Amino acid sequence: MRLEDLKIPFEANEIEWRQQSQGISGNGKPWCMVLAYVSNRAIMNRLDSVCGLGGWQNEYQTGANGGVICGISVKVGDEWVTKYDGADNTQVEAVKGGLSGAMKRAGVQWGIGRYLYYLDATFAITQIEKPQNMDGWNSGYDKKTNTKYFWQTPTLPNFALPITNEARKQIKELIEVKEVIAEDFFKYFKVTDLEQLNREQSIKAIDLLQKK
Repeated sequence: MRLEDLKIPFEANEIEWRQQSQGISGNGKPWCMVLAYVSNRAIMNRLDSVCGLGGWQNEYQTGANGGVICGISVKVGDEWVTKYDGADNTQVEAVKGGLSGAMKRAGVQWGIGRYLYYLDATFAITQIEKPQNMDGWNSGYDKKTNTKYFWQTPTLPNFALPITNEARKQIKELIEVKEVIAEDFFKYFKVTDLEQLNREQSIKAIDLLQKK
């Protein structure tokens, strides 16, 4: 088990987006700011793949002011190590939302999806007209003006995406051809395996290796 693998970025299709704020401007055009987050399902799958089905567990406790505290425990050697975090109940599906939010925050304590905190709130591309193809589009509604609109799922930056299979293969070949010591390569990028490189790092690695 390599706990560092918990920090590996998720594929874009495992990331979900929600509106943080929205409205209709004076000229009638919609706008919305959205935030990226990892779903609980993706967090559980990551824990399964890194720690094994029996290598992790979670628990919930009642938090302050009716909130929820979640603890995620990972078996490290012969001991269980637990990290906690909490969240308030949400306005929609309050209890379920609170449990989900607490689990996500506890996951961040282990490094799962922590990189998403470096993403700023993003203004999504919005329009009133319904797209002909809804792939990558989401619907929104402004209660103040009784207006339905559509917003496009943003594209994640390279630092928030995992290395591609093609880049992984290319780096392996370059390390061999250029006779680079793998240990020095990993030390430079502060990782222990190519899987832990994000896409931005992999692009930099290929460029450096090609210039060597």
